[in-house]
Amino acid sequence: MSKNLWGSRFKKGLHSTIKCFSYSLYVDSELFEAEIKVNRAHARMLARVGLITAREGRRLVSALAVIGRKFAVKDPHKNPLVTHFKGVEDVHTFVQIQLEKKVGALAKKIHTGRSRNDLVVTSTLVYLKDKLPLVGQRIARLQKVLVDFAAKAGNTVIPGLTHVKGAQPVLMAHHLLAYVGMLERDRARLGDALGRMDTLPLGAAALAGSGLSLNPRLVARELGFKRVCENSLDSVSDRDFLVETLSALSILWMHLSRLAEDFILWNSEPFDFVLLDDSVATGSSLMPQKKNPDVFELVRGRAGAVFGRLLSVLTMLKGLPLAYNRDLQEDKPALFDAIHKTELALEALGLAVSRAELAKGVGRWSGDDDFIYAVDLLEYLVERGVAFREAHERVGRLVRSAAEKALRLSELSLQEFRRFSSEFDNKVYDLFDPEASVRRKKTPGSTNPKEVARWLRYWKRKLGTGL
Repeated sequence: MSKNLWGSRFKKGLHSTIKCFSYSLYVDSELFEAEIKVNRAHARMLARVGLITAREGRRLVSALAVIGRKFAVKDPHKNPLVTHFKGVEDVHTFVQIQLEKKVGALAKKIHTGRSRNDLVVTSTLVYLKDKLPLVGQRIARLQKVLVDFAAKAGNTVIPGLTHVKGAQPVLMAHHLLAYVGMLERDRARLGDALGRMDTLPLGAAALAGSGLSLNPRLVARELGFKRVCENSLDSVSDRDFLVETLSALSILWMHLSRLAEDFILWNSEPFDFVLLDDSVATGSSLMPQKKNPDVFELVRGRAGAVFGRLLSVLTMLKGLPLAYNRDLQEDKPALFDAIHKTELALEALGLAVSRAELAKGVGRWSGDDDFIYAVDLLEYLVERGVAFREAHERVGRLVRSAAEKALRLSELSLQEFRRFSSEFDNKVYDLFDPEASVRRKKTPGSTNPKEVARWLRYWKRKLGTGL
């Protein structure tokens, strides 16, 4: 029984150090289920075109099904392929060896008309066609959690920030729904990537195609691909589909990191907007009082690791001549790691947010710094006929005057207001109210409670939250 899919040209076996350096089963075993699917489809096609008999095709398909069930990964922490078959070069060789155990010499026909080059790309694409929709579902679940939290926040007003400084009052729900929209685009990007990778490479062989009478369209139909490859060199040598996947995941992680940072701020003492459940927080080995937002900090930290995976693949690809080069073996560690981190992060974030509660401090901020109502003052003057730039300049000087006197704006006398504009009257004091501030917003997509409620209803329907 052959231990490799190559080697008859060689007099010497591969040195143990080189085996350790180049063997990849510990990584590409992730492709096992996809590999079984691809092999079964290929066997059926070989029988249909007459390169093997119908009986041989049935034997191969049946044996592959048994192998698939036997070595299916039931526990993600215990991979039977890696645990028991460390001396096997890769997942393709593993399947070949197991097939030879089942059907003997017939197994040697399974590789008819193909190379590991087109096989590994096909298996990776099948893996992604199965995996990315599941990632999309996890994103949708996190969206639902955020919509739920937004509904729980109701008309709670918080200070919106620019430059991490108080800017204008906004509804907390409005803030949360901003992330729901970002995550929706992330889901769409993964869907777009799936559409562009919907091309079957099998049939490209090593680089030039095959002289055998194969019918890749039969394989494409069984595996759910819309198209077959247009250029064999392109099919086996490029990994732009993988770069696009890592790019989409990196953008997703950028959004997850920003969401995590907001919850870290909201959970900190200066903000005191949210409380974390004990089950999603950790403590300090020294300071007994600490309750740390580790889930959110780990998301923020691991975003950099995912970005690095994208950069590593781009760097690997940038200098490769056509067609296949062994450098391409390094694409899968990057892909699998990014997907595993993403799945776990989405689950952990969803759990942490779903168990968070509004803190009492969320309603105490409004009297601390009423400079946050400066835009309300500006628009107050604009509505009374003052030119925008002039109104901006007057309110700016008004704020400076209050700051120099260590007063809040609402503590200034009407006479003081009128020093800067005669348009001010007693109604100016009505502006220093967070709920009134958000209600004054009129533009579509604003933080006006009616507008936020409209979008909350939209997301509930779209995501099926049933809230």
